[in-house]
Formats: sequence, structure tokens, C-alpha cells
Amino acid sequence: MPIKITGSAIRRIRKKKKMSQKQLAEGICTQATISMIERKNVCPKVDILNQLCQRLAINLTDISYNPRYGEKTFSYIESDMRRHCYLQAHERMDKVSFDKLESKLSEGKYYCYQGFAELYIDDRIEEAIYHFNWMLTKYTSNKLIFYRAWSNLGLGLAYHKLNKTDRATKFIEESIRILEEIQLHQGLYRGVDIYAITDLYIDIIATYIELEKYDRALNLCTKFLKRLTSDNSMYKVDVLEELASKCLYANGQPLEATMRQFAAMFIADLRGNQPLYEKIMTKNQKYLVDLVKSEVNKTKGHHTSIM
Repeated sequence: MPIKITGSAIRRIRKKKKMSQKQLAEGICTQATISMIERKNVCPKVDILNQLCQRLAINLTDISYNPRYGEKTFSYIESDMRRHCYLQAHERMDKVSFDKLESKLSEGKYYCYQGFAELYIDDRIEEAIYHFNWMLTKYTSNKLIFYRAWSNLGLGLAYHKLNKTDRATKFIEESIRILEEIQLHQGLYRGVDIYAITDLYIDIIATYIELEKYDRALNLCTKFLKRLTSDNSMYKVDVLEELASKCLYANGQPLEATMRQFAAMFIADLRGNQPLYEKIMTKNQKYLVDLVKSEVNKTKGHHTSIM
């Protein structure tokens, strides 16, 4: 389904960066697609849009089209929350008047966002639980199914903070069930993109690692990496590989874990995820990297043969 955007914003940013339509399109889509995006304010696929945003070094929210009150701000809030920039998201939330929201969709999102603000900014766990529960009981539209998954994870995180592991696990598993339903019935829930789902899975896996449920976390890593591979997507594969390595180290499998760490490092380099690349290169695996460099230096300037 075509995604509605502000094509003039893309054209303005492209020209500011002194890029032609052909340069922007290279390796992503056709020049005709760029022309259509800029003239008709629609993009045929969310994957194309995300790649274009990455090339232009902008957020999807910068070019999104949101005619309803609060929706543009909500786009920025959601982007902040998916990057765990909760303070910035909270500041944006303060600018939204709930009474002016024009749809149940906006209201449902608001309660989901507010739950995370209460959880991570104000540290009011009971208030967070209230907001997540209110969203889940009052807003049941299919359009809000992703936010139902997100709110269930929020409840899991809240109960984890209260050291109620069994209850936390119950809500996290419900979040996973909803995400699986979204992926199984993509035609029905086509408004949810794979990037949002990936970000939520990463948060779920990280939470299970905190709960020391390493086998479940590793299972989810493996399962979702297969999904990304089948979709020919590299989005956050490096992050998932590193999370898998943590599970393997915890399960007493250092060799497999180290291999996954290096896989994460190489993919991070390809994706331009410099912080993760540097973390593995200069901290996590510094000893092995230095050892390899030392061995390489021994043969520098000499002929070598590989049998």
C-alpha cells in the first residue's frame, strides 16, 4: 500500500545536499520512483522510504504526512521512544493536549506513550501500569494492534521493575504473540512496518536477557534473524547478533558467542553502526583483535602461502 508523505520535503532536503534524483535513487529504486515521490507525495514501499531517509540522513518523521492534530508530534515521539530517548519524547508529550486529539487511534497511542514516560522518566510504576492497562482495555482497533504489543511489553517491563518475574513474563509473551499475529496476517495489519516490529523484538530480547532467560532470548534472536534474512533486510541484524552472543556467553558457549560478536562487528561496519563496531573492536574483543594484528605483523613484508 502506498505511504503518504510530504514529497516537497524530500525534494528540498535532496537539493540542499546537492543530490540529483538519479544519485538519490542509486541502488534503492528508479529515478522515476523519486520523481513520483516528490510530485505525488506517495512512496510505493516503506523499505524504499527508510533507505531514502538513511541516505538523506533524516528521520521518517521529517517527511511524514499527518493531517490530524498531534500526529506529526506523535511521529517524533515514537521515533524518540524506539531509540530510547524517553526524556526527549516526554518533552514532546507535554506539548500535546489530549482533549484536542481527533481519533481513538491518537488516544490509544497517547496512553501507550504516557505509560513509557511514567515508567522511565517519572519512575511511577503504578501510573505506568494504569496507562498501559487503560490502552489495552479501551482501545481494541486493529489499527492499534502494534501499540497493544508495545503496551504489553510495557506492562512486562513495569512488573520486571517490581521484581514480579512471572507476571512480567506473561505480558512479554503476550507481546510476542501479537507480533507473530501481525506477521502472519500482513494483509490485515499492513500499516505496521518490519522496522517497528524489529525494534520491539530487540527490546523484548534485551528484557529476557535481563531476566536471565537466555534460551528464550536466543530462540527469539534466531527466529527473527531468519525472518530478516527471508525479507533481504539488514536492519539491526548486527544488534540481534550481539544479543545472541550475550546469550551464548551466558550459556557457557564462548566460541560460538565470540563468532557471533565478530559477525555483529562486521555487519555493524557495513550498516554504519559505528558505536557498536567500536564497542566490539576496542572493548569486547580487544584481546583477540590485538592478537590477530600481532600475528599479521609478524608476516608483514614476507611472502606467505595458504595451502
